[in-house]
Amino acid sequence: MTSRNYSRLGYDRLIQGVYGHIPPTQGLDEWEQRRTEFIARAHAVLALYPDKGAVLYGPTALQVLDVSLPTRLQEWDACHILVPKGVTRPVRRGVVSHRSLHPLKVWAQAWGLPVLNPVEHWLQLPGPSVDEMVEVGDGFLRRRQPLLAFDEMASAVSSCAGRPGVARAHEAMKWVRAGTDSMYETITRLILVHAGLPEPDINCEVFCPSGGMTFHLDMGYEKEKVGVEYDGVVHVGNRAQMEIDANRRRILQDEGWLIITVTAAQLRTPEQIVRSVESALILRRAAMSGGSITRHK
Repeated sequence: MTSRNYSRLGYDRLIQGVYGHIPPTQGLDEWEQRRTEFIARAHAVLALYPDKGAVLYGPTALQVLDVSLPTRLQEWDACHILVPKGVTRPVRRGVVSHRSLHPLKVWAQAWGLPVLNPVEHWLQLPGPSVDEMVEVGDGFLRRRQPLLAFDEMASAVSSCAGRPGVARAHEAMKWVRAGTDSMYETITRLILVHAGLPEPDINCEVFCPSGGMTFHLDMGYEKEKVGVEYDGVVHVGNRAQMEIDANRRRILQDEGWLIITVTAAQLRTPEQIVRSVESALILRRAAMSGGSITRHK
């Protein structure tokens, strides 16, 4: 097989010098299609360097692990790999190679690809802000299928003392929270905290006697019964799910909860989100104290 006849023979060019098949992507959303193709290319890259102890690295490893990264930190056109000390770093188009000064300890095989502890890849993201570190770090501790427990993550950060990025990671750990469902929830929470509002409880559990049901809000202020939820509109067009969501909102409202919904468009104007949440908290606290509010014209 050559670079001239691979297509005629029914193969895909996965990376320079490696040909194979990309798994079918029909029925997958855009994110999963891109990730499926990316994983196939990552397999091709490591196939070029067998028995060298190479592992996936940085953003490549996190993308294979299905950790959401801020758009600025995503890299889909290059595969980062890390090779042990003493191994020649490969030079090939589409491959970014790094050499480790420390022994490599494979943490897991993700889709058959070796990766280090997610914290080590987190530390090696290229130039993230502290907020971006928090957004990624929350992704390790998701409510469903978390990669790590908080204590495991904190321990891994401490074990990397002296390495580049550790100081920023320690700062981010002050704000990393377990139990979120998406990066956009984290962004919403950070907007509220940076505006000086109290930090909401994550994955707020609400039992509603009137409906005999327990719901989990993305975040909320239990005392004031103010909930904040990010709506990714993934259910638009799904009539059954829309009915379930509407019934959920009605039951919560019957129990006295005020739910503030945040959308992707509103994240571009965060002051509106802050104003809505702040007003809701002020009104609820005034009602709880039996006071009144006079608005100035």
